[in-house]
Amino acid sequence: MKLEKLEDNTSKVKGVIIGILLTIGLVILINYITSLARYRNTESIELASGNISYNKADLNIIAMYQEKDDYVSEDDKYTNINKIPTSGYKLSSQSYCEVGKQRLEEAEITYDGQYIGVNKLSEKGTKCYIYFDSMAREMLTKLETSKESKYTIDEMPSPIAGPYDENTENPEHKEKLYTTEDNYGTSYVFRGNNDDVHNWVTFANHTWRIIRINGDGTLRLIFQCDKPNCTDTTGEKTNAVGGTSYKLAPYDDNTYVGYYYGTAHTDEKPTPPYDEVHSNATPSNIAKAVDGWYTETGAMTNYTSYLDGSTGWCNDRVVVTKVWNGYEGDGTGQSASGYAPVSRLIAKGGAWRKNQYPTLKCGVVMPEEDPTDAEGFSSFDEIDTNALKRDLFTTSGSGRGNEILTNPVGLITSDEVAMAGGFAGTVGTNYWLYTNQSYWTMSPRRYNVTDKYAVVLIVNANGSLLDAYAGNATMRVRPVVNLNADIEISGGNGKSSNPFVVNTSM
Repeated sequence: MKLEKLEDNTSKVKGVIIGILLTIGLVILINYITSLARYRNTESIELASGNISYNKADLNIIAMYQEKDDYVSEDDKYTNINKIPTSGYKLSSQSYCEVGKQRLEEAEITYDGQYIGVNKLSEKGTKCYIYFDSMAREMLTKLETSKESKYTIDEMPSPIAGPYDENTENPEHKEKLYTTEDNYGTSYVFRGNNDDVHNWVTFANHTWRIIRINGDGTLRLIFQCDKPNCTDTTGEKTNAVGGTSYKLAPYDDNTYVGYYYGTAHTDEKPTPPYDEVHSNATPSNIAKAVDGWYTETGAMTNYTSYLDGSTGWCNDRVVVTKVWNGYEGDGTGQSASGYAPVSRLIAKGGAWRKNQYPTLKCGVVMPEEDPTDAEGFSSFDEIDTNALKRDLFTTSGSGRGNEILTNPVGLITSDEVAMAGGFAGTVGTNYWLYTNQSYWTMSPRRYNVTDKYAVVLIVNANGSLLDAYAGNATMRVRPVVNLNADIEISGGNGKSSNPFVVNTSM
């Protein structure tokens, strides 16, 4: 009898069973991992140039709205945006989260200028709607509420075709605010004559004029008189400090166009590196004069808590190269260098432009070649971060700019003068910055290789934007400060006879 070996199928059955179990387990594991991925806590999601941070992944829709600069009614106040504003705005109380149509009162929404945070969410399917209010617009509301009437607001023209002149310009230019962009958002600039520009302010026992509402909501003031409620628009009283040079001798180097300056040339090193030349190692004579007024003559130290040191004052030392206006220099040593502020005022060949192109942005990248008036300028959208870090003078610990200043005070820029109504090389006595006095701006023009001195832009006694060599000791000083965005206007309507009053009793 032949015996045959029976086939044992037990192992195959076991294999099938194990395979089935493994498959089931794998499916369960995948579902579990997917579930975790779907509902895990999430730190942040990248969104355009900002981030949205939140705690739960079931926060699945976020809509964002930003306050308009020119809204007329509450129904038209906001516009939809797709990226988080980085400055100039604060979280509106209108922001909320909901599930379905029911608001989540326990949800906490935060905003720090870079991130949105949403905490204490307990419901799936939460939707949040984020609203941002303009800090500059809030300051404008403070002024309008105190003034009990609305300012006429228009967009700043670019280019500016001539100086402010009440006899030739459209009557609508009177008592008008112009909007334009600065480094923080939309700025509101006062332009017009002394009578119709209601920008008088009493603060710290002095009288001031408002240059503009900065994009971050701070209020930029220039000194007008050393006592409250004065009405002087011309004469010596409009100066905080009398005849003062921008830089005491020597001034035979590009470095001396700086509000603070760096390394000058030597025989052994005639062209030190640009970064050394335009470093902020030493305060200039003008910086010392402004600081001296702040701490001693002006007695401003008692009011420092009301002042902002982070908005800054721009000493724009961006060098214009490519033979712009005949300035071939690169900003080193005694090279024939031209600087960005004057390039917006002077055309190729050295003549004052018929049209001028001021900007309130510090550290803007200028066109490589000198454009004609017909070609125009760039929109000043691109910022050189190194230039901003170097040339935006801010106080220590402010988190912006060079953080080099001890006190929160500086000077006006030529760009601000042009926007207020001044014009390069042209007499202008009708705009509110005219005082029949010559005073310094903070804006460099060039290094003059023929006469071997640094040159800085000034407001001339006839109201025109002009220039003076750094050693000129006849120029006056009008300090500029920025009031905090949260200051309280306790009275006044902005007229010379009834200036706004900053509440310093808090």
